[in-house]
Amino acid sequence: MNRCVLVMLIAGVFSHAVAAEGDGRNLLFDGRFDAEQVAFPEFWSRSNADKVVYQRTGGPEGAGAWVGLRGEGDGTGTVSVRQYDLILVPGETYKISAYVRTKGFASRSAGLIVHNNGWFKADGVRDFPVDSEWTLMEKTFTLFPSTGNQYGVAMYAIDPAGAIDFADVKLEPLTERGQNGSSSPWLSVMGPRLVPLQPRLNQIPSDKPELTLKLFGSLPDCRDMYQSTVRVDEDDAVLQAIAEDGKMVVALSGVTRGDHTLEAVVRHRESGEVYVQARYPISVIDIPVVDRTNIRPLNNLVAELLNRSVEEAAEPQEFSFVSPRNGWVFVALATESPGTDLAVRIDGSEPVITATTDRLEAFRELPIGEHRITIRGNKGTSQLRVHAIPEIFDYPPCANSHVPENGDYGWEFMKKHILYAVTTLNGGRLPGEALPEAKARGLKWLANFNVAPVDDPETVRKRMEQHAGMTEPQYDGFTSDELFFGRASIAAYTKALWGLNNPHNRLVYTWIVGKPSIASVHTDFMSACINASKGRGRLLFEAYCHPQSDESAAAAYLDDHVTEAMRRFNAFLPNAASGTGIIFGNFNQIPIISLEHDPGVDFKYFLDMQVNLIANHPEFAGLATTGYWGTYYGDEELVRWSFKLMRHYAVEGNKDMLSSRYGLKYNPGFLANGDFLDGMDGWDVAPAAEGAIRPATIDGYGKNVQARWGAGRAGDTVCLMTRQNDRPNRISQTAKGLEPGKTYCLQFVTADYDDVVEKKHDPRQYGIDVLLAGVEVLPERSFVHIDRRKNHHRHDPGYLGKVNLHRIVFRARNETQVIAFSDEKAEPGETLAINFVQLKAYVE
Repeated sequence: MNRCVLVMLIAGVFSHAVAAEGDGRNLLFDGRFDAEQVAFPEFWSRSNADKVVYQRTGGPEGAGAWVGLRGEGDGTGTVSVRQYDLILVPGETYKISAYVRTKGFASRSAGLIVHNNGWFKADGVRDFPVDSEWTLMEKTFTLFPSTGNQYGVAMYAIDPAGAIDFADVKLEPLTERGQNGSSSPWLSVMGPRLVPLQPRLNQIPSDKPELTLKLFGSLPDCRDMYQSTVRVDEDDAVLQAIAEDGKMVVALSGVTRGDHTLEAVVRHRESGEVYVQARYPISVIDIPVVDRTNIRPLNNLVAELLNRSVEEAAEPQEFSFVSPRNGWVFVALATESPGTDLAVRIDGSEPVITATTDRLEAFRELPIGEHRITIRGNKGTSQLRVHAIPEIFDYPPCANSHVPENGDYGWEFMKKHILYAVTTLNGGRLPGEALPEAKARGLKWLANFNVAPVDDPETVRKRMEQHAGMTEPQYDGFTSDELFFGRASIAAYTKALWGLNNPHNRLVYTWIVGKPSIASVHTDFMSACINASKGRGRLLFEAYCHPQSDESAAAAYLDDHVTEAMRRFNAFLPNAASGTGIIFGNFNQIPIISLEHDPGVDFKYFLDMQVNLIANHPEFAGLATTGYWGTYYGDEELVRWSFKLMRHYAVEGNKDMLSSRYGLKYNPGFLANGDFLDGMDGWDVAPAAEGAIRPATIDGYGKNVQARWGAGRAGDTVCLMTRQNDRPNRISQTAKGLEPGKTYCLQFVTADYDDVVEKKHDPRQYGIDVLLAGVEVLPERSFVHIDRRKNHHRHDPGYLGKVNLHRIVFRARNETQVIAFSDEKAEPGETLAINFVQLKAYVE
């Protein structure tokens, strides 16, 4: 068959498929998993490349593609393939179906389901045989409500063993109203596009002036019928070859140094019809040759550039170092007696360190190449260090905890516990002297731009250009909050960002949730984000990690959630790490919002594992940015600990776990069954009457009342105590393995059972208290927080029952300690709940 005819036939089939999927037969885009020249079907997101397999052949009757979920039954977590942002009609009837094959399959929960926005409710096929050949499985159901009428489809298995495979997946509306009101937003964003791959558009080196673009999209006619032309500024258009993989390597050898506009057009040779065109600002620049002889990498994030002893001298002393990239450096002068006229300058600048500078340290952003440090007024013998470091991010500055008992997180707190490991601030506020002091320290401050709604690109662009981060002098730019790889609206944001007018070259950073999976749309988005601000843009990946049951499961989870994201970033866009930020969640504050789901896990250690990962795993080499979102949602200990970690890894360049220096463990093991998942196992129970102490489950309590974010049903299991008239109830457990003289933190959560179940708002201090005989309690760090809020935007407003968060910090005097709880202070007849009983080492 003639190649052009074959391509036209394929295009015709593709057009028919789109039409069919648009008129109500199958609402899923590419439900047959067709994928050419990509590793995985583009309109589907998979959780983990190692646990999700894809084959182009071997489906039902030996033909067709399929996807499969795999596991060893080892606590892998959720393995899934998903499609997002379907617009469906609640109350209408739908049918979901697929051919399914299993082999030795088992799972805690599995399904082929439709879920609502947030996956709070789902319906579909849930029961699968252990072993089966390809079998058509389907479920017809009435659709439940969802915010914005947005839904997703998932094939998933939790902690799977064996194999389960899916082929020919369909979601069909069975009513006329369902057919007319249902759609997939991907249909409107899958047009052709030209995407810049490498180098950055405004960082084209003059010694190798070329730019690689890639053409995405299925050509309606055969490839030979198209030609591409490229022009720079007003020069004549030049024919440009398109490789079989769609790449175009544009030679720019005749282009002068400086800023230019590049236009690329792909059109039909005979009709002249334009298939796709794009315009980009480009810059050809001189990039210094870097002598790396004296650059000593310490870990993925940090390299030592200079480490010299400095003797006392009457005249200024000069030292040189080479910055390996455009980015941040850390400068420190260690001395016991700085002279009063001490002045440390970089390249003749105003002093970055004087005798009054905190810690005699400074952070500064410098261009690639050689730099000079001049020291005047040094007394005695000092040690001068210069490190290349990543950008270190904190959201937000000077914003207090919503649990006020944590204390003041203002500027003085930041100077003491945060600013020794931060370069860039986002959101929050800088009151009074904080702003000029932050600027004097060289810190960047980015405003926060609420990007929603992301519907019309032109509207989004105008809102960005008018935002305070672009117009007000105190800001260095803004962060766009937030985008999702799984939502088609990402295409509108991409178009807005490519068209953004940024005359002062303010920083534009973009928060992103999820992993890239659609080569065309997602590569375009990533390129736009990183090329923003003349190549200084950042893609901020929200690495908000949920603890697992033990350390090995946590390591596997982090590989799936964080490392896999970085693998995909680097695979989709060359050298993506140099424009990416891995931003961790350091929010652990029950009852506001907390990632600390499991009382048996020390979240400090888990957070250490996360930062240790990016400091050591080769996938993160050259990472541009790291840091935290959620500092004001962290308790005071975790906030301090978070920036100890940043100092340890991202400033000092260490590779070892900081936790080992403090004797911390992932599972401390001091107490067992703190959430009463196993009933009353591990507890000594002394009920005041039969049935006065009992385990129970309260649906939604952990998520909606305690705010254990993204934890599923964690926190729903509790111990209930019903106060009797004559005497109180008591439960106790003996903690073992404590170190006398060391400090510990005991936390637990209490609530009124009837208030929670009946959704009644009556906040007060509940009558469960702890008995800790013989310990030294630190009252300035201990408190009972009473949640008095009637509602909160992060919670379901229907859950009005409230909790008390008890926190006792104490110094142990013995290796063992009886920890007992009693409802002596409760009113007779009250039924109170307790859970999240946690004991862990406390870092003072």
